[in-house]
Amino acid sequence: MTKHNILIIDDNIDYLKLLAESLEDIFDVKCASNIKVANDLLEENDKFDIALVDENIGEDKGSEWIKSHQGNSQAPTSFVLYSGLATEEAILKGLECGADDFLSKPISLLALHSKLEKLIDYQDKIHDFEHEIKSKENVINISMAQASKYGSCMQLTSKLNNCFSIEQIRDEVFSYLYSTGLHGCIAFYPLNEKPRFFSAQKGLCSPVEIEVMELLKVKPRLYRFGSRTIFNHSLVSLFILNLEDGSIDTDIYVDALASVIECIGARMAFITYKNSLVSVQEQIKEAVYKTKKMVQISKHHQQEVMNEIVQNIGTSFHILDMSEKQEEYLTSLVHNALKKHSQDDINFLEVTQLLDQALVSVDQLQSLSVKQQNSPQLDAIDDEDELF
Repeated sequence: MTKHNILIIDDNIDYLKLLAESLEDIFDVKCASNIKVANDLLEENDKFDIALVDENIGEDKGSEWIKSHQGNSQAPTSFVLYSGLATEEAILKGLECGADDFLSKPISLLALHSKLEKLIDYQDKIHDFEHEIKSKENVINISMAQASKYGSCMQLTSKLNNCFSIEQIRDEVFSYLYSTGLHGCIAFYPLNEKPRFFSAQKGLCSPVEIEVMELLKVKPRLYRFGSRTIFNHSLVSLFILNLEDGSIDTDIYVDALASVIECIGARMAFITYKNSLVSVQEQIKEAVYKTKKMVQISKHHQQEVMNEIVQNIGTSFHILDMSEKQEEYLTSLVHNALKKHSQDDINFLEVTQLLDQALVSVDQLQSLSVKQQNSPQLDAIDDEDELF
């Protein structure tokens, strides 16, 4: 068992030897007959566990020496001050200078051993307490770090909910990877379009990275091999290259990114739906414009035909030699034709109004989509609002 070391400081050589001999079986003892020798021993030796110091050391005061070494990295762990005067003032002076205990001369060797053993036990308890505090601090720091990493994933999912294009999703994901020190690639598989591959480090993926991602996209949602991990969704894959096994951070990132990939996939599905809706809107708008134009042309053509009929019939009244009954019959035909034409005008007007309303509805829907895309991202967490 390793002995604790003790430094004894006393200008009385005989008393110094007596104390040293009584303690050398239990402690590794060093002696100093003055302050200079004591300071030299502090510099030459490892840190002493205890310094046993006389109050009167020549012209120097032991209490002042103890006080001067408080907070010094080379200072002994504990100080015991002793004095020939066991007055209240002497004891208070020992407390004031930072001593851990006080003894009065003549010193009982039995009492000295008892006090020093208690002081060593006290140091052990302090050491255990500091170790416990340090362990708890480590647990707290780890928990805070874990919470911070989960918090950054929450920020990412919030930002993804405000992305309206593949490029925006890519930029948000890569920004997250940069901030966490992760390296990787992302692949998008939009419906009815060619796959798109991007690298967080190089911008574009190399041919082998593309080939690996295409091979692994049929794997389960989470697939690991070595330090590489791929997170899959039918519309997107996230390929992380530096998630080492056995790391707490790796477990955190795996859990977090398994949720993130679902968020990205859901956003891709929304963008696909939105783009399809925009395409349908354009098709409807084009169909309405064409129908409206055809209605206008048809109405114009019909008007021209009716005008020509009326003009020709009116002219025929002056040329044909008809009876009154024949003229009444022809007049009735013209009247009925004009009446029918008037009803067609009403139908054309109703159709035109319906088409106009359809165009207004399509324009409003497109305007709402643009406003949503360009509106401030109120739901997103501010970049400056760091979690933990």
